[in-house]
Amino acid sequence: MFVKYIIVLLSCAFLLAVVPLTPASAGDPDKTVGGINPNHYVCVTPDHVVINLDSDAVDSSGNFDPDIEVDLEELEDDCDRFKDSQDARVELLRQSRLEGFVFEFHPAPNAPGGWQGVASSDVLVVASGPGFEIFWGSEKDGFYYFDYLGAGPVTLNLRLPPDAHPINPNITVVTDGFARVVTVPLGFYRGDTPPDDVEALRLPAGVTRFSTLPPADTIYEDFLVSGDDPDTGIVSGMPNVGGILPSDQSVSTIVLAVIMLAVLPAAGILKLRQRRSNEIER
Repeated sequence: MFVKYIIVLLSCAFLLAVVPLTPASAGDPDKTVGGINPNHYVCVTPDHVVINLDSDAVDSSGNFDPDIEVDLEELEDDCDRFKDSQDARVELLRQSRLEGFVFEFHPAPNAPGGWQGVASSDVLVVASGPGFEIFWGSEKDGFYYFDYLGAGPVTLNLRLPPDAHPINPNITVVTDGFARVVTVPLGFYRGDTPPDDVEALRLPAGVTRFSTLPPADTIYEDFLVSGDDPDTGIVSGMPNVGGILPSDQSVSTIVLAVIMLAVLPAAGILKLRQRRSNEIER
């Protein structure tokens, strides 16, 4: 009878160790964040090129059909059957692009606002967001870009030497993951005296379609699309988050430890009784 008791306890301990408890969800009071739209999943190559499939809602050009109901299992099966299936995979759409120019502003009495902007190379541009931080050094003409961004807030800043100071730090753009280009010019100055009127600063003509710098600490939920109206491309402010968190094993670990603390002494006592019984029989 005692052996059966030990076997039952050990079986319970084993089940607690291998079977996860109910996964913990993150987010709202109802314990959900809001599921990710399955239509935002696509089959892509390792360099994020979208593979045209009949089971997805987005083609290789980034055209989106909201009326298509995507079945993720079917999409994964179709992606696996692709001729380069060893490299293809299903992932959330990451086709958004941030780009712009970095300008250094110098005092210039003859320039509008008394300052003149010049494209600056080799300036480190930092794009950061939930769980990531990426860098790009501005090119010879001051140009920078970040490709293959998913949906969510991306904040742009300049990493400057001690004698330089950003003019419009913390520009946040809420991208949507689709194939759109968002343009954000960034500026800085050197020395201890900043420009008197930032709004009066003018960007060099012909370098970018924008004539002024966007204000600091601004969150854009409207795309500033190159060659388009600034009002086009309104996006939602919700990043691609959702699903469930990894299972929390702390409770099962504690229960397992308690069971083992009960079983091990009991097993020891049983062993001693067996030895004494054997000695008496002898």
